[in-house]
Amino acid sequence: MDGFQDFGDVFLFSPVNVVATNGNHAFEHVRAAPPQSPIRSKMDVDSDLQCPICLELFSYPIILPCSHVLCRSPCAEHLFDFNFIRCPVCRDNCYVSGGISSLPRVIALENIIERYKADRSVRENTNDQSRNDESSSLDASLSSQSDVEKDSQVLCHLCNSVSRKKAKKSCLDCNTSYCSNCLLLNHQKKDPFNTHELVSPRDEANQSVTGVCSKHTDQLSLYCKECSVPICTLCKESSLHKDHFMITIESAYADIKASIEKNLLKLGTSQEMVTSSLQHQRDNLKDMQQHIDRKRSEINTQCDMLLAEIENKRSFFLADLEYEERIRQNEQEELIKVMERILGSSQALYSYTSEVLNENVSEFLEVASTLSEKLVKATTDCETAQFQPSEVDVLPGKLVDFRKEKNVIREMNYLLAPETPSVDVTRCSRSEDTVVLVLSPPRNSHDVIDQYEIHYCSEEQKSLEIEDTLIVKNVPEDRLLGKNVPNCSGVIVVLVENLCKSTTYYFCVSASNQSGRSANSEVVQCTTLLPGESVIPAPVIVESLCRAFATSVQIYSSSPQDVAAEQHISHFLLYRPRGQSRAWRTLCLYGRQDHRVFGLLAGTDYEFIILGCNQRGECQVSNRVYIQTEQS
Repeated sequence: MDGFQDFGDVFLFSPVNVVATNGNHAFEHVRAAPPQSPIRSKMDVDSDLQCPICLELFSYPIILPCSHVLCRSPCAEHLFDFNFIRCPVCRDNCYVSGGISSLPRVIALENIIERYKADRSVRENTNDQSRNDESSSLDASLSSQSDVEKDSQVLCHLCNSVSRKKAKKSCLDCNTSYCSNCLLLNHQKKDPFNTHELVSPRDEANQSVTGVCSKHTDQLSLYCKECSVPICTLCKESSLHKDHFMITIESAYADIKASIEKNLLKLGTSQEMVTSSLQHQRDNLKDMQQHIDRKRSEINTQCDMLLAEIENKRSFFLADLEYEERIRQNEQEELIKVMERILGSSQALYSYTSEVLNENVSEFLEVASTLSEKLVKATTDCETAQFQPSEVDVLPGKLVDFRKEKNVIREMNYLLAPETPSVDVTRCSRSEDTVVLVLSPPRNSHDVIDQYEIHYCSEEQKSLEIEDTLIVKNVPEDRLLGKNVPNCSGVIVVLVENLCKSTTYYFCVSASNQSGRSANSEVVQCTTLLPGESVIPAPVIVESLCRAFATSVQIYSSSPQDVAAEQHISHFLLYRPRGQSRAWRTLCLYGRQDHRVFGLLAGTDYEFIILGCNQRGECQVSNRVYIQTEQS
């Protein structure tokens, strides 16, 4: 049977001798003699494996520069002051560069402690079994001793439920038992805990009865507002609660309960808000990931399309080179066959002639004349069958140079919002109900513009802060205006129609693409004409004389020749695909009656108008004509 001795906060086991007196058992605590074996005693092993601060087995042991070992958390952490730590064993003030995280971990000591715990668990199980085998009379005589041992089995209320340590102290005010670590962390000796009473560990069964003062065993009838604890009438007279504000325990219960219920309601509302925010955050993360996946797919698609174009060009160049190779190879092979045929014939004639020269005179003379003619002809054929070199090193027109394209690819970057376009007021014009705006694209040639937005309003709309918006699409083929179409002016022309007569309007324009929108241009003011104010005759397109082809349309109008040169009236042909809000392509007519528009799509409807304007900014618009190109 084992007993225990209490040395401060450390319990060291020692053997107990049982002495019989008058038939009753009594206990006499006798310290055992030191063992003669060279093996160290269990008490020494315990002290070596215990932290000098918390007096518990080391947890995450770290070694100080002075060679002493401490638990990292919370013992060593509480001793650190910046990069200095004062060793509690040797009192050496150590400097640690890098803080506590730079101190090495003693893994070997941790392994020893784990094995020690396992051995101790085995010994405790063995001791429990031996105690169960003791006689019932001995168990009864040791009831007081067992009660003390039971106290030592009280577990800490704050430790992890899986690995709860034995409690060292119990607080009567907090009604909680603490191990050494939790006591150091959660019940420090400062306000408001410095007035709490700490006792030996007590089980819940030994705690004070509910509603009864633990000190005076009187009924708890009052509540100290300043100490926030229930007390009895005797506690009220003590120095601890002297001159403190007191209320009845029923009032305190009602007030505190109402406050807690209110806070609980707020907590529930806050939890709902956090739950909603958490769901929104998760949804936002999911949307962000989906958006990035779409962007990744777009990048792969764009690069694949670019690579496909490069592969198409590669195939084109290689196929064209293969065609050239086949033609030249056929020519060379045909020439080789001719030369081989001539060589074979001449060699046969040479052999035959050599044999004839060895024949008698009569036979030789019979074939001599014919043989002579064949030799002359064979000689001529051999002289004509000479080597004809082919231009192998340089093939005319078969050179490729992609330096320009490589620079373009090298300069590729993310799409940016376009710069601000402008309105070329020197080329704009107006009629009674139409304003013709000529837009100047941004100077940056790398800008990609998907559409233009024309914002305009009248004087009356301006006062009411109302504006109209006209959106003009800028499709990829329109971005190449003036590059492939003969006589194309290369400007972006927009017609704002159905306006009021003799009214002042204000215009500004912006450009946009998938990346964003540019700023608005400067505001341009324009006033439409009065009825009959314009001196320009209205142009007319004669639809019956117009002709359609697969990729072109011929437009006929006599209006450019119906005006005098002194009037300085210019005529322009404007066209675009029918039913699409796109910018007008513009061709100058130069006084001709008919003009052919090239570069059109086969089987597509187009609308055409003629615009006549002078240097005063006045204009007239012709009738609209819709013509469909032929199928290819």
